[in-house]
Amino acid sequence: MIPVLRPTIDDQTKEDLLAVLDSGWWGNGPKTAEFEKRFAEKVGAKYALGTSSGTAALNLCLRAHGMQGGELITTPMTFVADAAVGEWNGMEVTFADIEEDSLCLDPETVTITPQTQAIIVVNSHGRLANIKKLREKFKGLIVEDNAHAMFTPGVCQYSDIAMWSFNAVKNLPAGSGGMVTTDDEEVFQRLKALSWFGIKTNSYERSTAKKYNWDYDIETGNGIKAYMNDITATIALGQLRRIEALNAHRRAIQSKYNEAFREIPQITLPAHSHTVQYYTMRCADRNELGNYLATQGIASSLHFKPLSEMSYWKKAVKRPLPVTDRVWQEMLSLPVHGALSWEQVDLIINTVKEFYASK
Repeated sequence: MIPVLRPTIDDQTKEDLLAVLDSGWWGNGPKTAEFEKRFAEKVGAKYALGTSSGTAALNLCLRAHGMQGGELITTPMTFVADAAVGEWNGMEVTFADIEEDSLCLDPETVTITPQTQAIIVVNSHGRLANIKKLREKFKGLIVEDNAHAMFTPGVCQYSDIAMWSFNAVKNLPAGSGGMVTTDDEEVFQRLKALSWFGIKTNSYERSTAKKYNWDYDIETGNGIKAYMNDITATIALGQLRRIEALNAHRRAIQSKYNEAFREIPQITLPAHSHTVQYYTMRCADRNELGNYLATQGIASSLHFKPLSEMSYWKKAVKRPLPVTDRVWQEMLSLPVHGALSWEQVDLIINTVKEFYASK
């Protein structure tokens, strides 16, 4: 079966990983610090904090800004983490609708009330949400979810803080892990403490002197254990070295799919994505096509079944979501990843064409 998504790793990263395993320092240490520094430089941020997951990064974004109670607005066209972190911090979650082409949060559908404390905006599929327009109507905390946008030009211009994900199927896959970036030193110091139960100085920082300094203080009670480790950071450093080539390969696949499907009337091509985290087209007979692809050894998927369709999260639907309700039923994601060969791309294209030719 050709998978929808699959991570790859190069030989240099394997060597670096073995060196870390042999070093005896597997926790939050020098590789994590190196990755945080290089990542901050890559995105043009003053500060970066590595975390155990993208979800942990989202949670810390809210906690570092003192979010507790009130309303969190986000998109239903995303993974559940963007909603769950609001509830974890005592916030009532509300969904706003999406733009049809970008699949990102539509600022026109966002209703700001006195209870609105924060908005989590997702750069869906690697396409930039209109945060500038959203900022014009909301002066509170805007968290930018860049899990799909590694590294889309133009990110982090209008948000207050940003998170990133290194999940195994993301553009920069490290198995798990996440990052928070900010230009605010005070917020960064809070993030650092909150990521380890309120302890400001981690074990590695206290062990680099001639004598290990066992003493530390805890200054807050709402911290969690969410820091990155050096095994994850080593993999992520290797992927950061390759990210431009990996993204270019994804864009080349995107171009070939677009050219092949442009004349098929049953298919609506997706808007351009710099990262092509997912190649998600809209198509007639979506479920039938997915089943047919599977019989030919080709996996497909849906990104995403909206949270507004999930039993638990129906409570977050306060207003109509007409675009979300309509477009998700036509969406299908085809394979796109660094391990995908051009022979496999041709097979996928020909199989899709065969399906619609039989209609």
